[in-house]
Parts: sequence; C-alpha cells; structure tokens
Amino acid sequence: MANTEERILKEAMRLFLERGYHGTSIDDITQAAGLTKGALYWHFESKEDLLKRIIKEFENRFLDGLINAVREVQGGTLDKIEKYFRYNAAFSYYNRDLCVSFTTLAAELVGAHHGLEPEFRRIYRKYQKFLSTLILQGKKEKVFRKEIDSDLAALTIIAFHDGVLIRWFMNNDEIDGKAYVTTFKKIILEGLMA
Repeated sequence: MANTEERILKEAMRLFLERGYHGTSIDDITQAAGLTKGALYWHFESKEDLLKRIIKEFENRFLDGLINAVREVQGGTLDKIEKYFRYNAAFSYYNRDLCVSFTTLAAELVGAHHGLEPEFRRIYRKYQKFLSTLILQGKKEKVFRKEIDSDLAALTIIAFHDGVLIRWFMNNDEIDGKAYVTTFKKIILEGLMA
C-alpha cells in the first residue's frame, strides 16, 4: 500500500512540475501511475488531497528535519549555518522532486486564492522564523553584521534558495552541484558576515 501511495505521489509531483497543478488532472495522474481512479481514490480523496500530502511531506521531511538537525548542532552560529547548508544541499539532492514540486506549486498557487495558500504561507513563515532566529543568534555572537534586518535576510535567503533550486532543476546536466552549493553558501555568508 505504501508503495502505491509513493508511486501516486511521485507521478503527481512529476506531472505538477511538467504541467502545473491546474494543468494536471486526476486522469493524468492515474494514467501515469498505472492505476484506476478507484485505486487512486482509495489512497487520496482528491487532487487537493495529493497537494496536501506534498505540502505535509515537505514540511515534515525537509523543514522539520532541517530545523531539528541545526538545533542538534553543538556550537555557535557558524557551526549551525554550516549544518544548514549541508542538510539543505543533501536533502535537495536526494529529494529533488519533492523540493522543486513544493517550490513551484507555491509559486503557482500563492496569490491565486487557492484553498491551501494559507498552508504554503504558514510553512514559509516557519522557515523564515527559523532562519531569522539563527541570524539573530549570529548577530549576538558578533559574527553577522548588526545592521542586517534578520527577518528580511531570512526572506532573502529563502528566495535565493528557491531560485537556486529551480535553476539547478532546469540546468542539472550543466551545473556542477558541489560548486553551485559552495557559491550559494559563499554569497549568503559574505552578505551576513561582520
């Protein structure tokens, strides 16, 4: 049963990336997953239910995993920010479809008055609060510049990350992933460092 759900989610994410949420039908998903509508509805109530699951997977696996991994780091802000970059890069590499799907679905649906828009906003606020707190800690430790607005810096890092993720997805075969992550990290840290 779990394998069938995973297959449905995988195909839904692939199709949402390819055609967008609104451009993908339940028929498209069932056909891609090699299932009947009845089989799909056994696992998911609707296309929106699939979207809810993608949102939940992203929050639980990526964001909560990231927050917990960084909180477990013994040491100062620079140790924690290093863990942030390492976790983020590894998770995105091994869970590319989930990360890119969430990002593109948020871009498509936020502002479109979709019923799940508040969930996307809530998750991004949670992500912002986490990063803002980390940046504030760095300012207290005097490793980050005191004049930086922690909330705006957090929003900028998230926006930068979303863009980096999309460009990597689009140019995967042309980009050296390790060099790309190193460049992302260097630009962010140089902007923050005191």
